[in-house]
Amino acid sequence: MERNLKDSTSVYYMGKKYEHILDYDTSQMHDLTTARFNRLVDYRDHLYSFIYAGCILHQTMLQWKRAGYDISDRPDVLCTLFNLGFSASKPNPSPRCGGSHVSVGGRVYTFGVLGNDFYYSGELNEEFPLHKKIFAE
Repeated sequence: MERNLKDSTSVYYMGKKYEHILDYDTSQMHDLTTARFNRLVDYRDHLYSFIYAGCILHQTMLQWKRAGYDISDRPDVLCTLFNLGFSASKPNPSPRCGGSHVSVGGRVYTFGVLGNDFYYSGELNEEFPLHKKIFAE
């Protein structure tokens, strides 16, 4: 995902504006893997977890859009692809919801269904209003 931020030939490339969104302060870094891990597990500051998730979702939407399929209004498919990873993202005219199975209250759901239901629940509507454009084209 980080490589795609800087590779203008990638189908996941988000544009020049986002190339440095995840740059590291290399003057205080000895090991990139450890620095990345520390960013993602900092329970006091979730900023990078949100940025990584947002970039992955945006890159996936761009990949599909460039292939001629707009899934920007398909949170079920986006959550599925987020769960399964870039290797499972194969643009096609009939995307399907799925992903890992999660048992809640004795009922089994897929990751995509849970993500879709949460998206439309309105729980975070104040922070993330539906149909508000967040990323620049």
